[in-house]
Amino acid sequence: LEKTHRLHPDYVEMDIHETRDHQFVVMHDENLKELTGVNKAPSQLTLKQLTKLTARENGHAAKVASFDQYLTAAERLHQKLLVEIKTTPHDSKGMVKRFDRQYGQRLKRDHDQVHSLDYGAVSELKRRDRTLPGLYLQPYNLTYPNSQVDGYSMEYSTLNFDFINQAHRQHKRVYS
Repeated sequence: LEKTHRLHPDYVEMDIHETRDHQFVVMHDENLKELTGVNKAPSQLTLKQLTKLTARENGHAAKVASFDQYLTAAERLHQKLLVEIKTTPHDSKGMVKRFDRQYGQRLKRDHDQVHSLDYGAVSELKRRDRTLPGLYLQPYNLTYPNSQVDGYSMEYSTLNFDFINQAHRQHKRVYS
């Protein structure tokens, strides 16, 4: 986060997973083995167990961060975030509700945004709070969806001007 922030991006995109004790940890991968050497999913460990682990990649090492730690660091830097909610079959029933309760107001105050490959998670978040920017992360541009989200994140290689124009006519953002 701090290294990327020095490049002055509009947003830093990052991913979160729910932990066994229903907290949130910053982690892209569904399995921790490659980064930490622990062959477990974030949902199998508590936040305390996860934040004791050290992740290693490309010659860098750092403790696994809780979302609270990461969000506090972003606020200190005045860095806006694009938070990807990673969902799995192991998530608790109230995961999106809990995420909104814990972080929704802070994210709005900081002008952060949320997106997910799970349309259900984004639409639930939008039902809970229409003012929190929520985007649907589409891996491919197959068709323009009719949705209540604020915009779309999409793989650039499948994005085209027709999709962008249709989204903009509906006042929706498009990120590639």
